[in-house]
Amino acid sequence: MKCPNCGAPLTMEEKFCSYCGAPNTLAQQHQKEMAHFEQEYARTRNDVVASSRRAGSFAGMLAAVLIMFALVVAAGILCTRTWDIRYAREKAQANERTPAYRAAVEAMIADQDYVSLSNYYYPSGMSRSDKLEEYSAIVHYAGYLGSLYQYLCDTDEYSYRSRGLAENANYMADALISLYEDPKDAYFDGESVTEDKLAVIEDIRRQAEAILVAYAGFTPEEAVGVRDMSKSRVEELLTGRLETIDAEREAALKAAAGKTSAEEALREGMGGEDK
Repeated sequence: MKCPNCGAPLTMEEKFCSYCGAPNTLAQQHQKEMAHFEQEYARTRNDVVASSRRAGSFAGMLAAVLIMFALVVAAGILCTRTWDIRYAREKAQANERTPAYRAAVEAMIADQDYVSLSNYYYPSGMSRSDKLEEYSAIVHYAGYLGSLYQYLCDTDEYSYRSRGLAENANYMADALISLYEDPKDAYFDGESVTEDKLAVIEDIRRQAEAILVAYAGFTPEEAVGVRDMSKSRVEELLTGRLETIDAEREAALKAAAGKTSAEEALREGMGGEDK
């Protein structure tokens, strides 16, 4: 199973992706189903135990044990079958939609709209198709670009205003370091790392560098140099830039508040607001 945000491998036990922090929605659904079965099992067990106590017989207690054992086995089989059936249905639907998925991805690649690609691939169900593995590496690296954009541009809950500055600097440093890892050393198949796919990945990296210049106050030299830096150095640079951005924002807010107060005082001195 893969992360719905960045494409990293996940297990059913992980509630959140260890790479980008996105929620593992498939695992959460699986855990809800397991919790439901556990509640049903506990309810039935209590009913059976209560009945056997009223009967007061050894046969009743033995029946209770056997019924509880059967419930555990049935719950496990049913949960596994439910998961398998749903996954098979979603995969079949994705394979039917493969031409539409391919056209959408190719259009986003042509437009160099990699942030949209990272947001489209998994939520759309495209990742279920076994005919589109050729895009897996591109989507994986586009996910890191999307995370960087979200952290810096305040587009959702991953923005640095909703998390601590140091924590966001750490997340962004992870994304940047991962962005420059060699895809040929990862778990992608050969179709995902052909020369044309590697050219797209390099373009994704250039977009990340442009974002660092535009939104994080990096110089062009610093942005390009990130690919040769250690994570600690990248995190240090990001922390310093984000501190500067926050200080400038606070100063702008205070200046705006002071201007508003001065205007209100002027209006009061002139006898109230203009009619």
